Amino acid sequence: MDKEEARFVLRCFRPDGADAGDHDFAEALRMAASDRELGEWLASERAQDAEFSEALSRIALPEGLRDEILAGLAVEQGGVVEVDANDGMMIGALAQIAPPEGFRSEILAAMEQSAQPSQEAAPSRSWWKLGIPLAAAAGIMMALVLSRPSGDSGNGLVDLSFLQGAAVPISHVESKAISTLRSPSFSLDLKEPDQKVLFKFIRDEGRPCPEGAVPKGLEDIPGIGCRKLMVDGKEGTIICFRKNDSEKVHMVVFRKSDVDCCDLPETTEPQLTTHDGWAVARWQDHYRVFLLLGNGAEVEALGDLF
Repeated sequence: MDKEEARFVLRCFRPDGADAGDHDFAEALRMAASDRELGEWLASERAQDAEFSEALSRIALPEGLRDEILAGLAVEQGGVVEVDANDGMMIGALAQIAPPEGFRSEILAAMEQSAQPSQEAAPSRSWWKLGIPLAAAAGIMMALVLSRPSGDSGNGLVDLSFLQGAAVPISHVESKAISTLRSPSFSLDLKEPDQKVLFKFIRDEGRPCPEGAVPKGLEDIPGIGCRKLMVDGKEGTIICFRKNDSEKVHMVVFRKSDVDCCDLPETTEPQLTTHDGWAVARWQDHYRVFLLLGNGAEVEALGDLF
C-alpha cells in the first residue's frame, strides 16, 4: 500500500475505531503513525469529519421541506413516491447541507480512482467499505439536486445544469493540475522527447492539443511526456517539458468552452501569478485555455518564455 492508497482507505475510517482491527485499515493507520505528512492529513480529516457531524446535528428542517422534495421526485418519476418518515427526514437534512468547496471534484476523483482496475492480486473483502463514503456522497449530491429549482421555468423540475456542461473556473483547473503534478502516484500516458510525436498522440486521443500555441521559449526544448487531466468531467492535457537538467515546466491546455476564463489575455503576454509555491502563467486563444506551471520557479522566468 502506498501513501495515496492509504489516504483513500482512511477517508472511510469510522471515528469510533471500529475499523482498527481490519487489515487494510490497520496497515493504513500504521503508515499514518510513521509518516508525518500522512498523520497530519489524517488529523485534519478527522477534525473536518467532526465539524461536519456537528453541523448536521444542528440542522432544523424547514416546515414543508419534505413535501416539496417528495413532490419534486413525483414530477421526475411521473408518479407518487412513497417513503417513510425516516427517509423523508434524512432527505430533508441532506438537502440543507452546503458541501465544502471542492467536495464535488474530490468525489469525482475518488470515483475515477476506484473505477481503475487493480494491477495487483485480488483485494481483500474489506475494500467493499470504500463504496460507503461514495454512496453517502452521492446521496448528498442527489439531495442537493432535488432541492435546487429550475432557473429557467420555475416549475420545480430538477435542473442539472450545475453538474452538466457548466464551465470550470480557471482557478479550479489550476489547483487540480498542481495537485496532480504533486501526487506521488503521478505518471505519464506517453514518455516522449519529440514534441511532434507528443502532439500527434494527444490529437489522436481526441484531447486538447497545444500545437501552435507553445511559448517561443519552449519550442525547441525536449518534451518529457504527456497525460490526460480530468477536472469535473472536463478533459484536458498536461505536457511536461525539461528546460534544463534540474528544471521542468508543465503546460496545461483545455477547451475554452470548458473553462470560465473570460478575464484572461488573448495575447502572448500572459497573466502571471503564483500558487502555493508554483509560478503560473495563464492565457487563452480563440479555442483553448492554457496554463504554464513551474514548481519553485520565478514568475519572471515564466514570462521570459513568451
